[in-house]
Amino acid sequence: MSTEDTEQYRQFIERLQKEEHRPAALNDIKNLLAYKPAGEAITTIRDVGISKIVQCLNVPNTSHVDLTCEVLRVCFEKFQPGDVVKNYTSHIMYLLRHGNSCVRRLAIDQVQKAVTTSPTTLPVPQYIDVYVAVAQLVSDPDISVANSAVLITSNLPHEAYSKVLEEMRIALEYNSSSKCNVFEVVVHISTKSYELFKLCADLKYVDFMISELQTDDVLYQVNILELLSRLIIKPHGINYLVKNGALQRILGHVTELQNNPLRGLLIPGYMKFFGCIAHSYPKEIFEKHSAVFDTLFEAIESGDQTVLPVALDTLGFIGTTVEGKLCLAALGIRYTQAVDHVSQLIRNSDTETKIRALHCFAGLMSIDKDPSVSKNTPVDHRVTLMTREWFRTLDPKPMETLFDICKNPFPDIRQAAFILLDAVCQHQWGEEMVARAAGFIEFLLDRSIVYTKETNEAKYDIIKRLANSPAFDSTIIGRLHTYVEQGPFYSESQLEVAMEEGD
Repeated sequence: MSTEDTEQYRQFIERLQKEEHRPAALNDIKNLLAYKPAGEAITTIRDVGISKIVQCLNVPNTSHVDLTCEVLRVCFEKFQPGDVVKNYTSHIMYLLRHGNSCVRRLAIDQVQKAVTTSPTTLPVPQYIDVYVAVAQLVSDPDISVANSAVLITSNLPHEAYSKVLEEMRIALEYNSSSKCNVFEVVVHISTKSYELFKLCADLKYVDFMISELQTDDVLYQVNILELLSRLIIKPHGINYLVKNGALQRILGHVTELQNNPLRGLLIPGYMKFFGCIAHSYPKEIFEKHSAVFDTLFEAIESGDQTVLPVALDTLGFIGTTVEGKLCLAALGIRYTQAVDHVSQLIRNSDTETKIRALHCFAGLMSIDKDPSVSKNTPVDHRVTLMTREWFRTLDPKPMETLFDICKNPFPDIRQAAFILLDAVCQHQWGEEMVARAAGFIEFLLDRSIVYTKETNEAKYDIIKRLANSPAFDSTIIGRLHTYVEQGPFYSESQLEVAMEEGD
């Protein structure tokens, strides 16, 4: 900005001293800076300063406060991420603790821009007070401010957490929403490393979370279970719960649900919690806590819509690993009855349930989702036999039934059917069934059918598998390889264009 502009900015700043001139002066500042290049505007802002603009926030007139926020936002937008916090740290600290949520939002946005640009933008020693002030805003009554505080505090440099977690404990004294925000931060950073988890555990955050499960607030309890489910998929998370007896205490809550009139609201949360553990540690859970899965099987057999969706998701999640499949099969008739019910839901249920059931069945069939299984390792023969028998529960002619579902006009159902087909084709018996199903290969190779992007990609993955299968003759293999070479989104119109260009 020119010297003339800088002098004009200075005059507008001086006019802020008188209340009757303040709105006009603020608008003049905003209009002066709004369309100026960042470099020019920053020079003027730094030369004259923003202190007197910030002082306009210390008034009872909310319209003046809102206008002042607009002016400060225009000023701040001229700076690179992090520079506002660096150049005006004391002002940012004042704004973060201001009584007006509009002001706090303005300040926290600047911290968020800095942290999300690079965690090292604001080095911990110099800006630890800013990080602490932000962490304490996880309990802010303004949801957008609280959400930003959770996001920022979940992604700080690791060396900040010793001080930040200590000071953030104040938020545990507020309502359940504030405590859930604290727990979300704790879970997020606890899953990053054992050292950060230990820091959270030493400060009693984890113990406090578990003790809060005894609340009568059902929604609060469900939220805690959701967060704990994310924590216990880490070895250090589940080990801590086992060693301090917390897992056994949580299991006690499950047995007490039978007499709880709100059990329908709570069971999905507990089911998902134990399902997450069983996914990672199926043998231990099935040996010591198999009774907890009676609730899961009951939900699938009863068809109770309050718990059925989570039950299907949980069963499929447990069954995605080879060990999970073997542990489920070891339950005997109780499990095979559940598989029969899932098959019935695929054949006869509403759209949402059918989709969930298809995804559940895909988890039980799949072997590729198990990170412990190498692609070069032969499939465990027990898994081969079990999955084939489970698939046959779908219908006396299961592949023909799946073929029909793949042709369903509803995109979501069709997408789920292709995911199940992909899981089935991970087995040699599945490839052989596809080869014997009249018209199925022609259907898969037909590019004239319009699918969603996701379904096209799922179908392409299936064809890539089948292109290396011994279940087909050389002619079919050639057509499959051609499809793979052309890619998932090739169309005949592309060929016509290519031929025209060649002419």
